[in-house]
Amino acid sequence: MDNLELFLEWMLMHRGKIIGVLVGLMLSLSVIFWGILKTLLIVVCVVLGYLGGKQLDDQVDIKERLLRLLRER
Repeated sequence: MDNLELFLEWMLMHRGKIIGVLVGLMLSLSVIFWGILKTLLIVVCVVLGYLGGKQLDDQVDIKERLLRLLRER
């Protein structure tokens, strides 16, 4: 095995830790540069975008889901 293969194998073994460190770094830099409120707005928008994209990927009928949510209340 060469060094690149060893490095890629190590990255796959520690994928969650690496992603967690990168997300933490991005959040901390966002707070430093833009402040906490703008960073929270960005995080909320990213989460909403992810959830919307997941609905599209899962081919969920958004209209039916909204109607079901409104009926439950």
